[in-house]
Amino acid sequence: MLLDLVAYFTVRGRPAPLRTMRGHTESVWAVAFFKDDRRVVTGSRDCTLRISDVLKGTLIDGPFEGHKGWVNSVAVSPDDRRIASAGDDNTIIIWDVESKQKVLGRLVKHTGSVYSVSFSPDGTRLASGSRDTTVVVWDAKTGTVLATLRGHHNWVLSVAFSPDGLKLASASRDHTIRVWHTDNADFLFKINAHEDWVKSVVWSPDSHQLVSASFDKTIRFWDSSKGDQIGQVCVGHTHHIHSLAISSDGDFIATASDDKTVRLWSTKSHQQIGHALEHTAGAESVAISPNGGLLAIGGSDGKVRVWSNKNILEQQKVKERPIIKRLLTANPPSTPHIDEPARSDIQLFSHDTDSETCGDHESTHNHFSEVHETVCSHEKHDILVINTMVRNACIAGDLHTAEELLTQEINADNTNYNSYANRSVVRARNSQWDYALQDAVESIAIQPSLMGFISKGIALCGKEMIWHAMEAFNLAFIFSKNDPATTTLLRLIKAIALFNANHYDEAMREVQDVAMACQDLDTLPCSVVDSYLRVQHGIISFKGLILTQDIV
Repeated sequence: MLLDLVAYFTVRGRPAPLRTMRGHTESVWAVAFFKDDRRVVTGSRDCTLRISDVLKGTLIDGPFEGHKGWVNSVAVSPDDRRIASAGDDNTIIIWDVESKQKVLGRLVKHTGSVYSVSFSPDGTRLASGSRDTTVVVWDAKTGTVLATLRGHHNWVLSVAFSPDGLKLASASRDHTIRVWHTDNADFLFKINAHEDWVKSVVWSPDSHQLVSASFDKTIRFWDSSKGDQIGQVCVGHTHHIHSLAISSDGDFIATASDDKTVRLWSTKSHQQIGHALEHTAGAESVAISPNGGLLAIGGSDGKVRVWSNKNILEQQKVKERPIIKRLLTANPPSTPHIDEPARSDIQLFSHDTDSETCGDHESTHNHFSEVHETVCSHEKHDILVINTMVRNACIAGDLHTAEELLTQEINADNTNYNSYANRSVVRARNSQWDYALQDAVESIAIQPSLMGFISKGIALCGKEMIWHAMEAFNLAFIFSKNDPATTTLLRLIKAIALFNANHYDEAMREVQDVAMACQDLDTLPCSVVDSYLRVQHGIISFKGLILTQDIV
């Protein structure tokens, strides 16, 4: 039973974006956040710009129409009042956000497609990079050309002002980065950065480092004072990297690639953070919200997907703690041997399991007697009322089938509160937290129950509403009828939910507290869950080591 319990509540499907925004009809090649963390501007091959609300997933303004070619780059001014866009029509347009009108008309100087634009930190200047191999610095208020910087031998694909305003970096198809002094446009130095196109370059918030991403599938860090490489190369993408963004605190970067993933990387360790965020289309552009909590990703399918960073960044915190040594030297309770007959005897979740499953097995499996008796006694209460097909699909990880079966149950009887609660758990395992919470709330509205409040607690954990989640779990205790074994299982489910929400310390403390509280009862459930969480914690910690070995 305990193995089924752990599998049922912890095997999660592939993470999913918070929302997907539609509107563009072609690839979204550019995306940038406003400072309010709520709005993004996007530019597309459909030759338009749009401003959207990432929290609601709705269009605010647009389409902005003015370019006669693909929109390759967008930038928001420091005061959030203007947008600059660069097009395949060799022009730059500066837009007024409030009026949605062009401020200066088209800025014309380049003789080839403009691939990148960047405002200076004070908003008075605008830099642009072009297929004509030049970088142009403009007066952002008047549109006057202040300087034309030459030196690259191929297309200039990315430009970026340093946060202190003193330098300008440009990245090129010629595999190099060039750094310029902004006051007098003097060339400072060149970095032979990559083995293929340097597609994107950004500065660290303190202006001390440059970070570049390339079609050679790597990300590299550079000393911005003289161009020396810093630390190891970031490796993981399997196709061209198109876009690079850095968080406002400088702790992590995000990269978007043709391999249909976006990956986060620690700027301290240069290791990948968490799993890659998988898409169904190529990831063309990426932006990080100013508060670091959200990613906006433009896809080759014309969609903009919004992801939450919270769970992924929690993994970074765990990785950067000295926990590996602690895990290796700790003395966790030994995991008891469970033979196959015992595993088959403990099918606690099925309401259609044969009644003889609930027979007396104390002589062979007395470790499970308390838990087994509790859940087999359906006249007392059910911990999980779920049919065998759904249970088996969940444990096998076939969440699509499980959800379909539960939906069929709900369609057949829309007052089946158990089916709503179980579908909530399935959707939570797919990281569909909003839908999971809706099902949990519906289950409780039909009939308050133990599983209804458990599913609500799990969904709220996933939405990072931890205090509300704890309230839901506390309400679930009302339905435990003070049965010690049921209370123990409920607290272990609570620990697993906390762990899945990346609150590792709280989860482990909960397991330890349960173990202390049930010393006079069977401690096997605590031992199994404690061992499981320790193993999962170790797996998270060692992922960084595996990536390091691949690089070496």
